Amino acid sequence: MPIVATLHRDGRTIVKGTVIQVIPAGANALYFIVTFPELRIAEQILHIEVTTSPKTWITSAGLMQDKTYLNNTVGISLYLTSTAGTTLTAEILAIGF
Repeated sequence: MPIVATLHRDGRTIVKGTVIQVIPAGANALYFIVTFPELRIAEQILHIEVTTSPKTWITSAGLMQDKTYLNNTVGISLYLTSTAGTTLTAEILAIGF
């Protein structure tokens, strides 16, 4: 997972992580875990970009309703409805030390 930027004033780093999951039949929520090896502690999620293959509509009650931080690992729940078998790709930007 690449380092996007380093903030020299306070030493924090912005990193990018990618998660790919296939939506199972009947799913209305996906939970995935992203580990950022470049960070000791992930402080905050800055942005999530979600794409699908094949292209499809995703209806969401809120992309980041549940987030759990543990050192350099972040767990995120996505609440959504989409077609089973759709491949979901989430790119996440996080900041930390």
